[in-house]
Amino acid sequence: MERTEIVGLSAKIASTFAANTFFGAAIYINAVETPARLSLASTSAMVDNFQATFPRAMGMQLKLVGISSIGSAIGYYLDTTSDRKLLLYASLCMLFNVPWTRFMIMPINHQLMDGDYPKKKGDSWVTDMMRRWDRLNFVRSMSSCAAVICLSRFWIRKAM
Repeated sequence: MERTEIVGLSAKIASTFAANTFFGAAIYINAVETPARLSLASTSAMVDNFQATFPRAMGMQLKLVGISSIGSAIGYYLDTTSDRKLLLYASLCMLFNVPWTRFMIMPINHQLMDGDYPKKKGDSWVTDMMRRWDRLNFVRSMSSCAAVICLSRFWIRKAM
């Protein structure tokens, strides 16, 4: 195996791992974390929970998007098969999450992370913001799901 083949294969494997991990985390948030947060006894507890988990999730998801999108782009560049377009599609699906997060989700994050201010806004405001945030995160879940489907299809075709 040539050096460029090893680099391309490594990039594709890293991209696949990162995209699947991102998708798993994003859909977990929609299916488990947000419903659990919304079931807490008070909106104060909801805000405290969000403020405790958000910084960890943000750091992890940013790295996963970077690894997946760059790895898929490298794989696309170095692959010579007709299936390489699936790598480009996966890269674009993951990259979509960057502006979506920046312009749609981060404004909500900033409001919810503003110390005790969200608690002063009232119960309905906190609950509405949590639900709105969850719907916007679902877009990221589906975008990363599309990337996972592209990468899965790429690997299945490679195996044939």
